[in-house]
Amino acid sequence: MTSPFQYAKDQVIGSTVDLLNQTRVQQLEKELTRILNDESVKLSHQDQSLLEALAQLEKVRDFLGKPENILGSDLTKHGEIAEQIEVHIRNAKNLINGKAASATFDQVGRTAPEDYIIDGVNVQSKFINGINNNLEHVLKHMDKYAEFGRDGSYYQIPKDTHRVIQQILDGNPPADLNDRTINKILEKVQEIEKQSGKSFSEVVKPSISDYGEVQQGKAHDTVNNHEDDINKMDNDNKEEISKKADKEREQAQQDGKPSMSEGLKAGLIGAAIGGSLNIAMFIYKNHKAGKSISHYSEQDWKDLGINFAKGSAKGGVTGFSIYGLTNFTSMGAPMASAFVSASFGVSQLALDYKAGKIDLNEFVAQGQIVCLESGMVALGAAVGQTLIPIPIVGTLIGSFATSALINLTKEHLSENEKEVTAKLKEIYDEALNKISYEHQKIVKAILEEYERLGTITEMAFNFECNAMFRFDYSKKLAIEYGVADEEILQSLEDVDDFFLN
Repeated sequence: MTSPFQYAKDQVIGSTVDLLNQTRVQQLEKELTRILNDESVKLSHQDQSLLEALAQLEKVRDFLGKPENILGSDLTKHGEIAEQIEVHIRNAKNLINGKAASATFDQVGRTAPEDYIIDGVNVQSKFINGINNNLEHVLKHMDKYAEFGRDGSYYQIPKDTHRVIQQILDGNPPADLNDRTINKILEKVQEIEKQSGKSFSEVVKPSISDYGEVQQGKAHDTVNNHEDDINKMDNDNKEEISKKADKEREQAQQDGKPSMSEGLKAGLIGAAIGGSLNIAMFIYKNHKAGKSISHYSEQDWKDLGINFAKGSAKGGVTGFSIYGLTNFTSMGAPMASAFVSASFGVSQLALDYKAGKIDLNEFVAQGQIVCLESGMVALGAAVGQTLIPIPIVGTLIGSFATSALINLTKEHLSENEKEVTAKLKEIYDEALNKISYEHQKIVKAILEEYERLGTITEMAFNFECNAMFRFDYSKKLAIEYGVADEEILQSLEDVDDFFLN
């Protein structure tokens, strides 16, 4: 019969495996909390970025709202409007993406050689109607300011104007331009490159605006269109933040799932505990008998080693079994420990019964005791959900223990030993008849889970079976525990490949 020491050892292993599970769950909760906090902070920063970006657009609107303060005539005011849009819209698009504002009017006079500064570089804006006229104004500015366009500073012209010039330089001029116009444009481009000593693309760059977009009658619509772009970028950025957080959560959930490697770790922990406690008990018994370690004989050391090996082997199986039961079924660690203890105990009793070492009455009595702890633990779980009157607690425990014993003996006793099952069934029915229908349902619910796991688990860990037979039942056990088919090792070759590679 399973000893109280063995029960205690299995419960110690169960508690340790439960701690292993709890640590994994706590780490998962901690990681999920970190991901949530990180996502919240990033979304908050994105909200702030949107406010800062929209503030840049309001500066343009404020400027457009006071046309009397804009330099030039009604035909030339678009030049300063282009400057305002360039600086503030550029900054808005930087800010919405979490970057610093890169353009400024600070320390720039209204009649200075540069109109604004981008990334610390002086820029002159030239928004003139007509490509040739635009390039002519660039050349005039270069003649007036000998260093401009040569010292790293550059010019910006309308985006659509620059696009046409680039098409001409690429040998693909628009069909509506005649050869004379194209040649004049090429001449001016060459002159700009000659005076600057740099390529045209280094000296003249495109603005963010087309020529028509900065005209007084169109500027408000242009700002509104940019606002739509800013809002879209904001939504895209928030979706990306949430998408990344979802991926991190998914990965954290995956990492936080029970795994074969952690199951093996539980087995190793169980082996260490089982072996260590067996040594401790062996030494304690010898000490109690008056023999200290210093007086151990060669046989004593051999016995100690055998005890350690037995304890480690059983502890390893117990740890791995409890890990599986607690992670792939609804069993808690105490119930799982009791289940494993009962499985081992009944297995040994069945061998003793078949060998004639114990009779039927002894088998039934000792078997009920072996399963008694399982009954108390199962009842404890039921009490957490249902109020059970104290007078029938003993009957509930006894009926469960008897039924558990019936289930656990099925794989150990042959057809010729039906008298055992009959005897147990008689005891079970008698106990069950003493309790009400409602409490019979409690017992039934507990037994259904126990019965579902009993036979298949016993065979999966029955070391008297040959390896292939045990392996086959281990696969069935994995399926019962809900392991995905593609994660189940299908052959011994798969096992070798998993551990060796």
